Amino acid sequence: MEVLINHLLQFGHLNQQQIDLIKSKATEAELKKDGYFSEAGKIPREVAYGHEQTKS
Repeated sequence: MEVLINHLLQFGHLNQQQIDLIKSKATEAELKKDGYFSEAGKIPREVAYGHEQTKS
């Protein structure tokens, strides 16, 4: 979640209330390799922010 917050902070200031709201509404999900977030012809109901994560 911190990766998303840090990315948003590159574009402007967020106060603590705004950061808390984002954290309360956002959920983390894992997308498998070669998986799809959205399908053609379907109305999207979610917005995604993706970043590559290395596994240790």
